[in-house]
Amino acid sequence: MALNTKISKQSEKPKKIKIFVVDQYVCNFIKTEWMKDLKSFREWGRQHSVHEAVARKINQKEGYNIPVSTLKTICFYKQITMYNFFKLVEEKYGDAQDKFYYIEK
Repeated sequence: MALNTKISKQSEKPKKIKIFVVDQYVCNFIKTEWMKDLKSFREWGRQHSVHEAVARKINQKEGYNIPVSTLKTICFYKQITMYNFFKLVEEKYGDAQDKFYYIEK
């Protein structure tokens, strides 16, 4: 039975993941503007009251589908409103509209 499971896992196709451009914009903004002097994901997470895994996900090339509550927490510790945060993101990257693409993992 274990052999069948192993064979079926090897023959599985890569999973397609939908990446929304707005998620990339949000993460890239945080990464380039708020993580530029990053020394440790753990320390950055502590400073912004999020888990270090969240900081690592934000730092990924394709970005991260960041929950609004997490973004709200980060903005709170940066002393910026969500409105002003998205305004800054849009000024830097433009309007993402509903653009997306797929990657395989």
